[in-house]
Amino acid sequence: MTTYIKEDFVYDANLVLEDSLDASGDAEGAVESAAGALLTVPQIIDLGDGVVEGYMIVDVDAIDVDETDLLYELWLQGAQSATFATAGLVRNLAGVELGEGTLMTSGITDTGDQGEAGDRYVVPFRNVINGVVYRYVRFYQEIAGGTTPLLTSTVWLSIKRK
Repeated sequence: MTTYIKEDFVYDANLVLEDSLDASGDAEGAVESAAGALLTVPQIIDLGDGVVEGYMIVDVDAIDVDETDLLYELWLQGAQSATFATAGLVRNLAGVELGEGTLMTSGITDTGDQGEAGDRYVVPFRNVINGVVYRYVRFYQEIAGGTTPLLTSTVWLSIKRK
């Protein structure tokens, strides 16, 4: 018997990091690596100067995993600068891989494809690494390989309240 747990999360429109919509509000799938955007406007959220814990919620609307060379790495990235301009100071705080099973970093030859329309991934995060608080966060989708990659999703944060 399989048990499914449906969790409810606090949704705040100010914490949406990606909506896969163009400036007109029409669905536009990601076909290359890029930072998350809301109606094509890059989204960076200021979490403040303290420790924040929560979840990155990834709702997949459409995804191509049929090819043997498609891998999508979905990251919540943190930085101490709102511009994310200093590459060496941008850190991956949490992430999930979707795509062709044999390309995933699990090291198993055939883990099966991961990701399909309607899936929800709940990824816990904390904005601290090695005692350093990363005040600013963004979503970054890295598309590795593939001749016809396609991913449309909505990504948002649900912050734990204490």
